[in-house]
Amino acid sequence: MITIDLHGMTLEEVKSGLEQKLLNAYLHQERVVRIIHGKGKHSEVFPVIKSYVRHWLEESEFSQEKVEMVFRGEDGSPYTPANGGETIVILKTDAGEHLQELSWEEEEDAEARRHLKKIRADKNRIQRRKKYR
Repeated sequence: MITIDLHGMTLEEVKSGLEQKLLNAYLHQERVVRIIHGKGKHSEVFPVIKSYVRHWLEESEFSQEKVEMVFRGEDGSPYTPANGGETIVILKTDAGEHLQELSWEEEEDAEARRHLKKIRADKNRIQRRKKYR
């Protein structure tokens, strides 16, 4: 699961960046995306970023084509406990189509790249944990 953290962003920054970040995840065949938008406690009237993200996930063309399921943070998800400051998105996958088009050598290369990406992510996670201890 990858995380998109929108804390500290303005509504305009979220509008211009959210789709691109989700498209990036989709193109890298990520299946589960955790969007951290916060609970909206710093908004004057209502949670602006949270409301925008959830509305966009319901209405956008991107979501209609590439999002399989959305879990509201308040309700929890199979991947995370309940948290009103996040939304979990399950992206559709067309991996089967890609694999049919690839030769077995290309499949092995793609799998090796995914494996190396996971190793780098694990190393970075460990370094961040050591840094904050």
